[in-house]
Amino acid sequence: MENEKRVEVVACETVYSGSIFRVQREHVRLPSGLEQRLEVVRHDGAVAVAALDEEGRLLLVRQYRHPAGEWLVEVPAGRVEPGEPELDAARRELEEETGYRAESWSLLRRFWPAPGFCSERMSLFLARGLTPAGAQRRPHDPDEELELLRWTPAEVLARATDAKTLLAASGLLRGPSGP
Repeated sequence: MENEKRVEVVACETVYSGSIFRVQREHVRLPSGLEQRLEVVRHDGAVAVAALDEEGRLLLVRQYRHPAGEWLVEVPAGRVEPGEPELDAARRELEEETGYRAESWSLLRRFWPAPGFCSERMSLFLARGLTPAGAQRRPHDPDEELELLRWTPAEVLARATDAKTLLAASGLLRGPSGP
């Protein structure tokens, strides 16, 4: 918005720093004078890939997500490495997690998965023209156990519980729109 007023960061302290994110305790003052004290997960960003095969099905991965305590079905996704362009990260994640590459790429939407406590911004890409990576495939991360699935966007909406995956499926069913 054009008339947004500046928020003042009064204090910021890093209370945890790991390989994927850091946690900061922050004290901010809003333009009205209201002060907030909160903990923020600082994350450099991630990508997700809505990879559509020739039959209009999404390539999905089923994997265990310990914070959820469940095996979730998701579109391929992962973090953006420092200095890595988002599209390169999307290409890497698609190949690592599914064993496929894509000829055609476009940005569907950028969004904030959990803006109440996390700075992560995710970029969702559409990938088409899928072909197996073959023997040159990049391996998935050694701590990942993945099962490849293919569901139509309607099946995803009926069965999945992961937010980025639901957003991808609903966006594809709704049709083209601006980011």
